Amino acid sequence: MAARRPSPAASASDSPFRRLADHAPCVLWSAAVDGAWSYVNPAWTRLTGQPVEQALNWGWTDRIPEGQRERVKAAFAKGAAAAAAFDVVHGLLAADGTLLNVHTQAHPSFETNHQFVGFSGTCLQYQEAAADLEADTSAGAGDALAPQMLELVSYAVMAYDPALRHLYANRAAGELFGIEPQAFAGKTARELGVAPYIAAAYEQSVAEALASGTVQTFDYRIDTGADTRHFRVRVAPEQGGARAVAVTADVTSWVRSQVELDTLLLREQAARTQAETAANVRDQFLSVVSHELRSPLNGIQSWAHVLESRVDTGVSGVARALAGIKTGVQQQVRLIDELLDVTHAMTGRLQFSMALLPLSPSVRGAIAKAEKQAAERSIALRAEMPDTEIQVWGSAERLEQMVGHLLANAIKFSAPGSEVSVRIEAIGSEVCIAVGDTGRGISSDVMPYLFDPFRHLDGLRARRSEGLGLGLTLVRHLAELHGGRVAAQSRGEGHGAVFSIYLPVASEEAAIESAPSAAEPAESLSDVRILLIEDHAEARAALTESLRLAGAAVTACDSGAQAIEHLRDTDACALPHVVVSDIAMPGMDGCDTLARIRELERGAPDRFPAPIPAIALTSATQREDRIRALASGFQVYLAKPVEFVQLAGLIQSLARTASVERR
Repeated sequence: MAARRPSPAASASDSPFRRLADHAPCVLWSAAVDGAWSYVNPAWTRLTGQPVEQALNWGWTDRIPEGQRERVKAAFAKGAAAAAAFDVVHGLLAADGTLLNVHTQAHPSFETNHQFVGFSGTCLQYQEAAADLEADTSAGAGDALAPQMLELVSYAVMAYDPALRHLYANRAAGELFGIEPQAFAGKTARELGVAPYIAAAYEQSVAEALASGTVQTFDYRIDTGADTRHFRVRVAPEQGGARAVAVTADVTSWVRSQVELDTLLLREQAARTQAETAANVRDQFLSVVSHELRSPLNGIQSWAHVLESRVDTGVSGVARALAGIKTGVQQQVRLIDELLDVTHAMTGRLQFSMALLPLSPSVRGAIAKAEKQAAERSIALRAEMPDTEIQVWGSAERLEQMVGHLLANAIKFSAPGSEVSVRIEAIGSEVCIAVGDTGRGISSDVMPYLFDPFRHLDGLRARRSEGLGLGLTLVRHLAELHGGRVAAQSRGEGHGAVFSIYLPVASEEAAIESAPSAAEPAESLSDVRILLIEDHAEARAALTESLRLAGAAVTACDSGAQAIEHLRDTDACALPHVVVSDIAMPGMDGCDTLARIRELERGAPDRFPAPIPAIALTSATQREDRIRALASGFQVYLAKPVEFVQLAGLIQSLARTASVERR
């Protein structure tokens, strides 16, 4: 710091202030104009674990989270530009690695000629961590601290002797109690007329700090009728027990913020409970509505079949009437299914089985079902399929459903005699299913809301198309549940549109074999090495026994750390063919474990010529959980309870993949 150096006489007279600073329980510092620290007391090291020497200059900012450093430096720059006091709240890494919420306050320092030379200030954590704050420093180390530092801080600092008399009080202490600072000297809190309950708290804490040699903490509040102020006090003994230092901070803002946070938390919990209750009620209502709608529709459809067999369909209009009834029933059933699917998808409750499968059959199935609708409007369907089959992990039924919705929309909004195209194209690690038309197109004001529920492609100004507007919403949710995404493109009204579904491609090797049928014998897992990671003891034991009965060689681990250690110690020739891991595990969950395994594989390519295939087992079936697992590198995501035949088939398929890759 550029402040003048005190004279020897001044240094001697200032030594009590230096001792007060060195043994103060809160962080005290001084800095140059640019914010580079020239002094910080040992409380910094006790709080952050960073040595004082490393904290000097700008080293102290290393303990601030990287994303907040520029904001703190900007606060210093703004304060320096105005030569004014400032404060900033920011995070600070504690010695034990936890993140603290810290309030840093700075006051300008001036020479006798009124030249601005830097700052003096404090750092006080809002919520104190349990830490050893006993003073343990060498007297006389470093330069003397100017008393102006203690006069400029916003915290009340008072020193006491063993008789509980004041030795010193700074300006903030005088303002707190409404007493001139110089009047404190030689008097106890009671003699100064401090409120008895407050005086007793200070004196008791000072006495206990001196007697035990440990830091004491207490809180108190002052009610003025119109307002309530909250204070936190830290009392630290000076080395040898000759005196004690008390630092008092006004934590009213923090207390109020905590009350507000607690209130918000209670409101959020109440809102969540209300939302969950509403969701359950909605699901029950939809289930009842579905049942009540399907029952009469089933009757209508049955009677239509009866009429078809009993009535002369050659009579004018009869055949058309019966066909209209059947079509209407099918449309209503489809709408009911869409409504239920979208509702379940939006609440994370839509579940379906996924497996390794070729993509084109599902796309061809959707095209075949759309041919009748296209023929009625004289629309040609054109398909572009890749020469090599592309494999994905998914549900054949749901894949066909997604493409079917896009085809239905394309046909609906295309002019008679036009063409609708379907194209499958591999793009890097994804496969794109694009459905294009030359029809009505999409206006720019509708595009942002295209995949929202209950929206129509023709906007909200005119209802020109039937349906609930759920098809595209369902496509989006189904794509996300497959670990994919959706997109739409249009140059505007009258220029057609292209809707695309992007899905992750399964590895080529994984497509070599499909899962075995349920009729295959249990010994089909013979010679397959499996690394099982499951923290639940009963589940681990049961699954281990089932796999071993099927002929597999199983290594069972109760944590990700144990599994990684096993892989490090295992010879290359004995590495597992497949990893089967639970997701929800304490400490290191399944996704984090697989990430660590992939790091281990990349670091030792000779031992790991190819990544070990992995299967995720989890009770969490939310969309976000599924997407995270697949994005983490798991080839398969299975919801508990798992059908063993299905699991065994997938293990066998992936094991063959591993064998091919290691050759």
